[in-house]
Amino acid sequence: MRPRPPWTYAVLAAVVLTLTLGVGWLTRPATEGLDGVWEAKAVDGEVLGGRALVAADDNVAIDLVSGTRITLGSVSGGTRAIGAGRLLVLRDGGPRPTLDGAGLDGGSRWTWQGPPAHRLTFVAAASATTVVQACGGTSVACRLIGVGTNGRESWQVQQPTASGTEAPVIGADGNLPTVGALPTKDGTVVLVDPTSSRITLRPPAEASVGRDGTLTLSAAADGGCHRTTFTTLDRSSTTTSPGSCDAEPPASTTDTTARTAARSHAWWWPFGDGRATLEVGGRHTGRVVGEDPLRALRVDDDGITVREGEVVRRYAWQR
Repeated sequence: MRPRPPWTYAVLAAVVLTLTLGVGWLTRPATEGLDGVWEAKAVDGEVLGGRALVAADDNVAIDLVSGTRITLGSVSGGTRAIGAGRLLVLRDGGPRPTLDGAGLDGGSRWTWQGPPAHRLTFVAAASATTVVQACGGTSVACRLIGVGTNGRESWQVQQPTASGTEAPVIGADGNLPTVGALPTKDGTVVLVDPTSSRITLRPPAEASVGRDGTLTLSAAADGGCHRTTFTTLDRSSTTTSPGSCDAEPPASTTDTTARTAARSHAWWWPFGDGRATLEVGGRHTGRVVGEDPLRALRVDDDGITVREGEVVRRYAWQR
């Protein structure tokens, strides 16, 4: 038998190496169940209202739905909030307090000046109106003022039971409700419609703010917890669950949640740190895999927005 030429061994080795690399590439941990939509350079800050990543030192925000980046360059400091797709900044310093607003889609920018010597507090926000509470001046009573997206006052009413209400209820993350809620000292709740300025009174309940500004009133009833959730003053839904209202409401089987980021390894190379992996389960399932640490910023029915190192990426669920 004639010996094989030396070059055949080199070819065989090259083929084996190519197959190994190909199999390794095809079987490596990778993003699944998701399609990339957009990416943007991240800012160092916090997520406000579950909707925007806002820089810690500047009023720069990235909309976690559209990826639009907005900058309120002329505004520094102040109390910030997110409401109805707007970044809002209240500033009480100076001769007159001001409210600045900018649409997260980059389509609007305005400034409203409040009454002199008044303290302004966020109350609520709807598509065309932001509501603030103005207290002080020559009267001890407080007023509720609706400000339109053109920066002009839309309406103004005297706040009912002004001396007996607590602070307006807003989300801990600066999330403004779509219906204003002002608890009173006897437990009843004053509700305010941002669009019409209509005011109603509800029986004693605990008010809280959920995803995208939904307002929930929780009250104990018949050994369970009675929860009414408002998207507007005229649109609400009610559920009753067993147990105390202090407990978290039961998770829906249709909810989508992102689990704690971990590290995944290829089966053929179980060494090193692996790749950062974020699993998503519930109504939608998927997996995000990246080279840098992963952090879920927003999860909704349309997709998931994730920070990977210095980049923010939006993914849509594969249908």
